[in-house]
Amino acid sequence: MPQVEPCVLDVLTEAASNAASCEDIAAVLAAADTGTNAAAEQQCDALLAALRLRPAGTGRAQTFTGIVLGRPLRAWPASLSDVGADQMETWSAYAEAVTNSFVRGRLHHLLLVAGHGRKVDRIRGAAAGYLDAVPLLLAARKRFRGLVGATECLRWAGDLARTFNQTDLCERVTDETVALAERVLAAPEDETAIMADLLEGLRVQRYDITTFAERAARRYAGDVHARVGFLKLLREEASEFRRVGIDTEIVSALLDAADADTGFRRHNLLTQAATIARDRGLPELRVRAEMALQQTDPDSLGWTRIRRPLIPPPGLFAGARAHVDAAPSLREALWRTAQDAHPAMREHTDDVGLLDGLLRLPRTRINTAGPVQVAPPVYAADDHLVGLQVLAMDFLGHLAAHQLDHIHERFAPDEAELIGALAHDAVLPKARARTLAYAFRYFWLGEFDAAVCIALPQVEQILRQLLRWQVSILSVAKGPSPGTVDQLGGLVRSMPAAGYPADWSRALELLLVDPDRGMNLRNEVCHGLIDTPPKHRVALILQAALYLLSYAHGHRTLAPPAP
Repeated sequence: MPQVEPCVLDVLTEAASNAASCEDIAAVLAAADTGTNAAAEQQCDALLAALRLRPAGTGRAQTFTGIVLGRPLRAWPASLSDVGADQMETWSAYAEAVTNSFVRGRLHHLLLVAGHGRKVDRIRGAAAGYLDAVPLLLAARKRFRGLVGATECLRWAGDLARTFNQTDLCERVTDETVALAERVLAAPEDETAIMADLLEGLRVQRYDITTFAERAARRYAGDVHARVGFLKLLREEASEFRRVGIDTEIVSALLDAADADTGFRRHNLLTQAATIARDRGLPELRVRAEMALQQTDPDSLGWTRIRRPLIPPPGLFAGARAHVDAAPSLREALWRTAQDAHPAMREHTDDVGLLDGLLRLPRTRINTAGPVQVAPPVYAADDHLVGLQVLAMDFLGHLAAHQLDHIHERFAPDEAELIGALAHDAVLPKARARTLAYAFRYFWLGEFDAAVCIALPQVEQILRQLLRWQVSILSVAKGPSPGTVDQLGGLVRSMPAAGYPADWSRALELLLVDPDRGMNLRNEVCHGLIDTPPKHRVALILQAALYLLSYAHGHRTLAPPAP
């Protein structure tokens, strides 16, 4: 075992005298001048490594890593496995020599996990060192950091004592934790997170925390989230017959806080209240929460919508215009607005990371008819790709709108010419073709609300007429159940089985009926959930109608149905 260098020991003792964390001690030790003594420098480096390593778990499987937030690691070990035998010998020497209990506990803890020295000595040295450090940390100049450090020391000591069956130390941990919980409850400052950690520590020590949880819920009643957290902790420990009352108190607290709040915070509190009331079987409180949600005006949520126009480069507009210019007739020009393979559905593997980050953020949607918060499957494996596809469809909508405008400029079709280009005896008779022609004419007049409301039912009807010859879209009556016909969502999902490209099926699903991650235009428009869609999205709906009609007119042929 190396000889302890007095100059290093003195600096370490002074650094630890008023410190509230190992990082504070390390900062002072790193800045200290220990002279040119090579042995002192090596011991100083070993101690710095010990102070910068932090517990990464609990109990027998405890590990240590060298992650220190906000500071570079430089040459310090990144984990306990990187520490050499000579450094451990230095830790062992200082564990016996240092008088500061916090440092002593940390060194014994590191040596215990590393398997260095007698196990029982390391266990008791670490746990006792942490416990002895508690009053010193509570007396530190930095009150909050000292409080955090004391709470951590109690947790580490409790983990060690409980894992290695040190009964006397377990009792001491419990007594110290109870005393600190009393101190925190009596303090004028609100330390809700500290109190929650202390109660969790007592709970794992098998101490009855019901009284503390009740007191904490009353003490921090001004913070609804803290109050609910303590009530939930109380519920875990309370008897079965008390849980209904606690659940009622939780939901009532959320509802009362929502009544006193505004904006999205109010909406979030009401959503939590409705969810808990539903899960805990409290129908009256659930109705109260849902009625309040229904009365929430979406404009009052307090959100600021930031929009930036998505405008393709001029070269793409020129290419889109040239593509329809090559068509010899109005009908051919209309068909050319939709490609055989929907470009937004192609998997560009090289581009998948372009928008990494933003599209991976968890998202929620507000149904403005309620509003009711919906959590889409944001962690699905293809969520990032779907986000890119929807963004690409929005981008392509601008090109489709430009093409339709250019077709109007070039051909200036009247009603009869449009009907002649669109009509098909089996799929779109002239009466319905006239209706769809109105949608195009309203689009060119800038009446986008009228255009979209007229076009959407026609898209569904065209698709139904196309599919009726390839797949079953009807279910016959059975007993008291009447027969049904597939609606738009079912029709779109049936397209691949009928031989239509799967990429267009997925594009139409995202465009029209996917409520989680798509545009969901059919439902949002027809149910009055949005105002007039923007021009480029209306163009996408007209493009979808033209794509489907191109099959009826023989411009495209079906692939063999999927097996």
